Amino acid sequence: MSVIIQPYTEEVTESVVEFNRRVSPANVPFQVPETPVAPWLPTVDGRKIYQEIFLAVEEGCVRGAYTFKHQEFSVGGCIREIGMCRMPISEGVVDKRYGRVGVMLVSDALRRQPLLYGLGMGSFDAVITRMVQAMGFRLRVIPFFFKVRNGFQFLKNIQYLKTTRFRQFLFDAAAYSGLGWAGASMADALLTRNGHGEIVTAEQVGEFSAWADEVWDRCKDAYSMVAVRDASVLKILYPSDDLRFIRLKIIEGQRVAGWAVLLDTMMSDSKYFGNMRVGSIVDCLALPEDANKVIAVAARLLERRGVDLLLSNQSHPGWGRALKRAGFINGPSNFLFVTSKPLTKLLDEIDPKGNGIHLNRGDGDGPIHL
Repeated sequence: MSVIIQPYTEEVTESVVEFNRRVSPANVPFQVPETPVAPWLPTVDGRKIYQEIFLAVEEGCVRGAYTFKHQEFSVGGCIREIGMCRMPISEGVVDKRYGRVGVMLVSDALRRQPLLYGLGMGSFDAVITRMVQAMGFRLRVIPFFFKVRNGFQFLKNIQYLKTTRFRQFLFDAAAYSGLGWAGASMADALLTRNGHGEIVTAEQVGEFSAWADEVWDRCKDAYSMVAVRDASVLKILYPSDDLRFIRLKIIEGQRVAGWAVLLDTMMSDSKYFGNMRVGSIVDCLALPEDANKVIAVAARLLERRGVDLLLSNQSHPGWGRALKRAGFINGPSNFLFVTSKPLTKLLDEIDPKGNGIHLNRGDGDGPIHL
């Protein structure tokens, strides 16, 4: 097997189409784009956050691919480029002869940027998770938080808990008995503790501007690791013409305390959330001591919009406490953060416990499946 890793060019587009066809029987969760230009975060002159696609090619046939995400982070107060190996996929999922291609893909990404991470992954048992662990990557779990607002819809639609017919019967019976509504109302009353004397409000904005730069300058040294989130980056991640995103400027008195990006999504036969209306706190930034204010206002806005369920993944303990204060509950998480040996070493030097790392669904692959 003579496989080389090369940039994706127009000349191999047809081979990519054939590759997607060959691996489709394995029910892979994504396909390699059938154009060399990355559909999300394409390479644009002057941008510091962008993606490139690389292919594993054997005599003109594509045998695998991955997307390399370039992005700057503040790590220990210093701005560094850190790479992400996104969506590595190889023909090994359907042909064992190409089982080593996955390792080749990740090794190529490491060669391009030793400070490498992955985020999401899907599960502890996923092939990619086991592979990168065997390559020396360290794994951390990014906590998952949820808050039920409509108990009936939650019990009817929470698909990933209905693993057997008996469980499905129990959840449906509870939904129609009224237990779901009563339970959600009781939990909300018992868990929500958001009283604070300050007047905190949210202004929905069409795009991020200079005020977001001020928030970034204030916050970048407050975390051991946080992706650059100045106005220029935020405009790329959450462009003004994408009407899905709800961008909030959080104001306390005369100052901007922070910001949040939300989604309000009507799910349709989601394998996780069925047909619920799901509100997600996708991304956010403020000083850790201001996290309560940002989460409280963001959650209240989603609740007033009538969502059935609120969700968020947050790595930093301060943001986790803020979510719990707003009535969220810790749930099982499959949102994994893996770091290469060089990146692990760097983080251990400045934050051995990892308690200062600020990551959420705005990082990595972005808010997919939400």
